[in-house]
Amino acid sequence: MTRVQSVKRMLVGDSMRPKSTGQSLVEFALLAPVAVLLLLLTVDLGRAYFGLVNLNNTARVGANYAASNPVAWQGLGDASKKAYYSTLMRADATKIDCTLPGTLPAPQFTTTGSTQYNLGSTVKVTLTCTFRLITPLISNLIGDGHGNVTLGVSASFKIRAGSVNGVAVGGNVPSPSPTATVFSSPTPTPTAEPTATPVPSVTPTPAPGATPVITASPTPTPTPVVVDFYGTPTSSDSSGGGSDGTPIVGAATLTVKFYNMTTGATGTNCLWTFGDGGTSNSCSSNVFHSYFSRATYNVTLTMDSANSKTRTSYVLVACQVPAFSGVRKNSAVTTWQNAGFNFANLFALSGSGNYKIGYQSLAGGLVNPPGGCSGAVVQVGP
Repeated sequence: MTRVQSVKRMLVGDSMRPKSTGQSLVEFALLAPVAVLLLLLTVDLGRAYFGLVNLNNTARVGANYAASNPVAWQGLGDASKKAYYSTLMRADATKIDCTLPGTLPAPQFTTTGSTQYNLGSTVKVTLTCTFRLITPLISNLIGDGHGNVTLGVSASFKIRAGSVNGVAVGGNVPSPSPTATVFSSPTPTPTAEPTATPVPSVTPTPAPGATPVITASPTPTPTPVVVDFYGTPTSSDSSGGGSDGTPIVGAATLTVKFYNMTTGATGTNCLWTFGDGGTSNSCSSNVFHSYFSRATYNVTLTMDSANSKTRTSYVLVACQVPAFSGVRKNSAVTTWQNAGFNFANLFALSGSGNYKIGYQSLAGGLVNPPGGCSGAVVQVGP
C-alpha cells in the first residue's frame, strides 16, 4: 500500500465515524426542557378536566336537592335545609383539586312571580372554583398571572315538589260521593182550616210608684298576656330555630333574627336579654342580635315588666369544621386548632411527603359536629 492510499483510507475512516458523545448531550439539553414542559402541561390539562367534572357533579348535587326542597328558599325559608344544602355540596367536593369559595352560592329559581317555586319550574346552581396550574411559563400567561385559573359550571333541574299554579299536589282529599236521588210518594194536600182571629196582647206597664230595676253591664274580661318568641339564624351554614322552638346552632359570628309573637300586651314596655350581656328595649316584631363567642345562651323576653318567657340553651355558638381542600398535610393541625378544635383529634393518613389534602372525614363548613369543639375527630388524606 502506497503512502497516498494510506492517507486516503484515514480520511474516509474519519468521515464514517459516529457522532461524538458531546454533541448528543447538547441535543438532549435542548430538547429535555421542552419535553418536560409538554409533560407538565398534559398533567395540568388532565387535572383541570378532572376538577371540572367533579365541580359539575357538585353543582348537580346542589341543584337536585334544591329541586326537591324549594320551600327552603321561599319566604323566610328553612335554615336547617339551607345548611344541609351546603354540607351536601362540600361533601361531594372533597376530592376536587380545585378550591371552592368560602360561601357557596344559593340556587337560582329562574321563573319569576307567583310560579317561581311551583312544580315544573326550573332551579339552577352555578359554581366556580380556583384551579392552580403547576406548568412554568404557562401559569404566568393564563388566569390571574400567578397560576390561578377560575373554572365555572352550572346545573339545572326541574322542581319536583310543591304545587302547580298554587293547586295542592297529592294528599288524601276524598272525592265527593255521588248523591242518591230519592223518589218520594206524593203527599196529599191537607184541607185548609179557618184562620182564628188574633187576640191583641196587652203590654204590662209598671205599677205606679214602683222603682225601676237597673241591670248592670257585664265587666269586660281583660285579654291575658301570653309572651312568646322564636328566632331564626341568618347564616347559610347555621341550622335550627323557627316557630317550633328548636335550638339555633351556628358559628361565630352568628346573627339571629328574633320574632316577637306576644299577644295581649300593650307593647310599650319590652326587654330582650340575649344571654351574652346584650339587651334591647325594642318592641318591634323583629329584633336582630349577633353572637361572637362560642357558648350556649339563654334568651328571655319580658313584656310590661311583669310577664316573661325564657328559652333555655336556645342559642349554641359552636365550632365549624374547616375546609382542608388545598391545605398541605403539615399545616392541617394548625388549621384544625385555629377553628377551635382539639389538635390531638386530627389524624393524617399516610401519603407521599407533605401532600395536598384532598380528603376529610367531616364535611367542611359543618357546624357543631359530633363531639363538639373538644371531642370532634377528623381524618385527612391525599
